[in-house]
Amino acid sequence: MQLRRLTLSALIVISATAAAQNRVAADVEVKTVMDGKVTTQKSQVFCTATGDRTQVFEGNPSYYAITNLQGEFNAYFPASNEVFTDRKDDYSSKDDVFYLFLSGKSDDMGLSSFGYRLSGSVMEDGLLKRTYVPEKGSAAKGVSKVEIVLENYLPIYIGYYNEKGVLASKTYLSSYARYKGVMLPCRTTSIAYTAKKDSTVTRTLYSNIRVDGNEPMFRFRIPENARSIKAPKTQK
Repeated sequence: MQLRRLTLSALIVISATAAAQNRVAADVEVKTVMDGKVTTQKSQVFCTATGDRTQVFEGNPSYYAITNLQGEFNAYFPASNEVFTDRKDDYSSKDDVFYLFLSGKSDDMGLSSFGYRLSGSVMEDGLLKRTYVPEKGSAAKGVSKVEIVLENYLPIYIGYYNEKGVLASKTYLSSYARYKGVMLPCRTTSIAYTAKKDSTVTRTLYSNIRVDGNEPMFRFRIPENARSIKAPKTQK
């Protein structure tokens, strides 16, 4: 698991009983504070149990970010009918918030998929604390261990430690609500620490969550006549 996952800016999990759900959609607002500057990005996300994900970003230009478990990525710009295509592990939806939810991987936050194993578990003050470490030869890089805390079987904290054993990032999950029998956190707050002893704070709010809806975006396909471009357009 690469360090880009340390921020976990959009983390949603569920109990195993919700694995029967097939689709989730939501409005997403991400507010980031870095170097004293605040940025806000809004989008809508549509994800299926197979890991197919379409995220519609507001902006100038607006665009669709489409990816899957294999890391096949397309950025489609409807105004100009242009598409940027790439494929990288970083693009994979394996660590997507809704994919974790739909696939019932909340017990370890998907860590086993990235080469981690459970090394310890303890109950403290009614909280279940689990520690995971990377397997030898795994693709996990730059991380020595991961700590997860659950309350009433719901994850409320996850922390990543770098190769020196120093806390590199932490995320708090809160504002849980029930959707069709499934408890989901509607708010996450992530803090990523930098080498300059500074930090980046990311707050993600999920609203208007729809489970197993039949919205057109779940069936969206990039037009066959879309013109291929070599680089994605810059958001303004």
